[in-house]
Amino acid sequence: MTPLQIFLSFGLSLLTNMIVLGGAISFLFWLDEQRNAKLVAVRPVLKAVLSTLFLAYLFGESWIHTYLEPNGFGLHWTFLNMLIIVMFLLNVRLGIRWQGIIEVGLMLCYVVLYSADSTPILWLSYAGFALIIWLTTTWRGWLLQRRYRLYSTLTLFAAVTIGLIASMDTVDTDGYFWLRQITALVILSITGIEYNQTLDRSLATNRKLVRKATTDGLTNLKNFSQFDHDLQVAFTNYQTDHTPYAVYELDLDLFKHVNDTYGHPTGNRVLQTVAETLHACTANAPFTATAYRLGGEEFGVIVNEDCTDPTYAMRIAAHFRQQLAAQKLTEFDLAVTTSIGAANSRDEHYHYHDIYKAADKSLYLSKQRGRNRVTIEGQTIA
Repeated sequence: MTPLQIFLSFGLSLLTNMIVLGGAISFLFWLDEQRNAKLVAVRPVLKAVLSTLFLAYLFGESWIHTYLEPNGFGLHWTFLNMLIIVMFLLNVRLGIRWQGIIEVGLMLCYVVLYSADSTPILWLSYAGFALIIWLTTTWRGWLLQRRYRLYSTLTLFAAVTIGLIASMDTVDTDGYFWLRQITALVILSITGIEYNQTLDRSLATNRKLVRKATTDGLTNLKNFSQFDHDLQVAFTNYQTDHTPYAVYELDLDLFKHVNDTYGHPTGNRVLQTVAETLHACTANAPFTATAYRLGGEEFGVIVNEDCTDPTYAMRIAAHFRQQLAAQKLTEFDLAVTTSIGAANSRDEHYHYHDIYKAADKSLYLSKQRGRNRVTIEGQTIA
């Protein structure tokens, strides 16, 4: 190949790798931004599996370009550079230990199958490669804090990996070859790290905005907007796989009297204490449950559990009431009681708001029948 052909081949290979690298990083960030409950549950495994397949693809391309078609590609190791960048970024970003083990295993297979001779330098380089893989996985938090740590560690990792491949002594190289290698490595490193850092900042900003939009500012519980969304998700799951759930609606009795007597700042502290108590109740429950502030002095809890047994449903409601009653709500030691209404998922519900309406109706009956009571689907139990 002429120098011009080699240059064009190198440029196209480098451009292809930059596009592929950017796409791979974007896909991982896209996964991190998803809020679908089923996808979130399998996300760590999905990222690890897809990352492993991507690495296997890069090892295969490196093998093809080096051993099968070196003339057609100008004997560039651009895919080796991609492997270096991708392995480093995956370890730092994911922090999955067995991901690093797979990388070490793939490199071992590559060395055993294609090294011209087994030398101490070869195996010393491989040991250094494995050590840095472990360090990038273990120290990922420390590395992500500063750019210079990322760049310096990546430089060390690249030097060890290229030294390992070079010690295999399988192809003839010259100074021009290494100039192309280092140039491609620098460009891909800057592209990978800066794009990763940019998306990381964007993801952090988006999460803050989402949290602000779905969180009640006073109590730090999820707000009505998030309650409405989660209610729809629960209804969809019930429709598709009959996963049961229940809604508890709680209202502080005569709360206006608290505000009128002690002032709104005291009322706000009461609401914050109630929110903290409900959050602790749901976080420590033997089932999945989430607490919300629906507005004013009204709170809600979605319980992902079959609560159709009235005795069991009452036990959950009684637990909420007991925990709230046990709190010293302010420095005035206010005794604020709670009325509760509850409803369960039913086959006859046609809209995701039907269960909320049923819980709200039960709450109204609790208030009407004397307050400080629990009503489950129209039946006041206590």
